[in-house]
Parts: sequence; structure tokens; C-alpha cells
Amino acid sequence: RLSTTVSCPGSAGRSCDASAVSGMSSVGVDVSALLREEEVMVAGLDHDAGSELAWLDAAAHPNRPLEAGHVLRLPLWCAGKLHDYGHVTLALPEMFSDGPRRDMDADASHLNLRECCDWYFETGRELAGRLNDESLLETLSRGFVARFHKLLGAALSASSRVDTTAQKAKLTRVERALFDAGQHAKRSADAWRLARNAKLEASKFAARRRKRKAGAGDI
Repeated sequence: RLSTTVSCPGSAGRSCDASAVSGMSSVGVDVSALLREEEVMVAGLDHDAGSELAWLDAAAHPNRPLEAGHVLRLPLWCAGKLHDYGHVTLALPEMFSDGPRRDMDADASHLNLRECCDWYFETGRELAGRLNDESLLETLSRGFVARFHKLLGAALSASSRVDTTAQKAKLTRVERALFDAGQHAKRSADAWRLARNAKLEASKFAARRRKRKAGAGDI
């Protein structure tokens, strides 16, 4: 049986074989969501932990218990669950702090969110839900709408012959997909209009030809 190792950023050596990967589409697994959940989060322990949990911190002594308040760096999928069960408290990343929120409200379309996180809005929404941060949810919603209008306008007005790499450089993964979808829709609409105009011209030409033939037959 063929076997392929798949490594993800921050996966700490976790792997899976080709048969597992090939079955992902049949069960509806979103690979981009799996990658997003590998985003590293900072969390503080809410209580003392035994030495058996020392593996949570690769820099800690393997046989020394972790004390309450110990700071851990964990992937989102792990930190989120530990937070839900009351074992750790998630710290909001700097990219969602007051400064970036003000920047988002001031001019969301010019922010380079791809540099912060390729899943900026999805990660922010998840953290806001877990931390009951309604203000963050509202900021993300306003920012996404503002950026969506801007990128959609750019996608629908850009020529298919123009390199759009620079326009997409600041966009997150979802925004780039929306941009590409907008360009695809524009190309499809342009192709439909060209085909329609060609048919109309052909119909007009045929009509004129029939008229000329009819006129010549009357002479």
C-alpha cells in the first residue's frame, strides 16, 4: 500500500497516510480548516497540572509539574478545547488588540491581514465566541464587509490580461477565493456578451441577405 506523510505547520510531528488523506473529501473534511486550527495561541494554566501534562510545554522539564499561571503555546484546536473545559485561559493575540481594531474601523481595506494571519476573520470569530467578546465580533463584521465591497469592485473591474498579484497580496485566504470568484464571474459574463453579440450580428447579416435575395427575385 502506498503511504504518504503529510506534515502541517505546528503539527508537532503528527502525520497521516495517503489512504486517510484520500478519504477526506468523502467525509467532507475542510483541509483549510485543519490548517487554520494549527495557528499557535498563547494560553495560561488556570490550575496546577501534574507532571504527566508537562508535554504541553516542550521547553518544560518532562518530570516537573506545571504550576497555575504557566504560559503555554498551543495550536488553536488544543488551546480552544482546554479553554472550554476550564483548564486554561486564552490570551487574545496582538492582531486582535485595541490598536488593530481601531485600524480596522478606520480603513479596513488597506490593512495587510494576510501578513497577520491567512485565516484572520475565521480565527477572530472563533476567539471572540470563546471569550464572549462582542466588540471584536462587531469590528470583524464591519471590517469584512468594507473589505468585501472593495475587493469585489477590484475583481469585477480588473482586466483578465492584468496581473492581480499585487491586489491580492493583502487578502486573506477567503478573500482571495472571493476575488478569484469575482474575476471568474466577470470573464463568464464577458464571454456570454461576446457570444450574444456575435449571434445578433449573424442574425442581422442573414436578415439583410434574405432581403436582398427577395428584392432580386422581384425584378
